[in-house]
Amino acid sequence: MRIELLLIGDELLTGELDPYPSMIIEAVRGSGASVARLTVVPDEVRDVVLELDGACSRATDLVLVTGGLGPTIDDVTRRALAAFLGKELVIDPEARSWMEEALVRKHGRRPKPSSAATLMAMVPEGTEALRNPTGVACGIKAVMGMTTIICVPGFPKEMLAMSDAYFLPLVRPEGQVERVFRVRRRETTMEPIFQMIAKEFGVRVASLPKEDWREGGNVVVIRGPEEDVEAASERFLELVENSRDEWEDDSG
Repeated sequence: MRIELLLIGDELLTGELDPYPSMIIEAVRGSGASVARLTVVPDEVRDVVLELDGACSRATDLVLVTGGLGPTIDDVTRRALAAFLGKELVIDPEARSWMEEALVRKHGRRPKPSSAATLMAMVPEGTEALRNPTGVACGIKAVMGMTTIICVPGFPKEMLAMSDAYFLPLVRPEGQVERVFRVRRRETTMEPIFQMIAKEFGVRVASLPKEDWREGGNVVVIRGPEEDVEAASERFLELVENSRDEWEDDSG
C-alpha cells in the first residue's frame, strides 16, 4: 500500500524543531510497509488542501496528518480538511463529551464553554471523530475515494498514542523485506554494483553514506520481495568480496 505523512505547522519550518516522525516511520516499517512520501507544510489552508489533493491523485491508500487540531488561529487542519472534502464543520456530540471530560481531568473542574474549546470537538460533516486518550482535541478519520485520511494532534505524546490506536492498524504489509549491510568502501566505488543488483534482481538499493565510513562502514539497504532480496544480497556480498582490492586502492 502507499502511505504518506503530512506534517502541519509553521514551527516545523523554522529549523528549531525536528519534524521527522522517526518513531512512526519505524512502526510503519516494522509492520512490513514503507512511507512513500513525507511533506511538511505551514499553517495555511491552501497548502494543506493542495497536499491532500495530491495524495489522492497519487492513489495514496493512507495519509497520516499531524498537527493543527488545537483551538488557536494557527490551527487550520479542520478547516483545510473540510474545504478539501467540500463539507461544513459540525460539532460532534461524542467528541464534545470527550473534550469536556478531558478538560475536567486537566483542570480539575468543568470549565466554562468557549468557542475555542468547542472547535476541538468539530469535524467535517460525514467524517469520524477519533477519541484522544491523552489530550483534549479529537482526531478525525475521513475517506476520499480510495484514500483514508487520519488526522491527529502534533504534540508527540498525543500523536504517538493516536497513531498507535487509529493509523497503524490500517497499515497493511507489502510483502517486502529488507537487508541492511555496512560496507567499509567509498560510496562511489559501489555504484556499479548497485546498478547491477537492481537490474538483475529487480530490487531497490539505497545507499546511506556516513562520514566515518572507514570505521563504521557505509550503509546499504536492499529492499524487495523476500526471495529476490535474499538472492540479491548473496550476489551483493559476493561482488563486495571480489572487488575488495580495487575498492581499497580507490578509497584513499
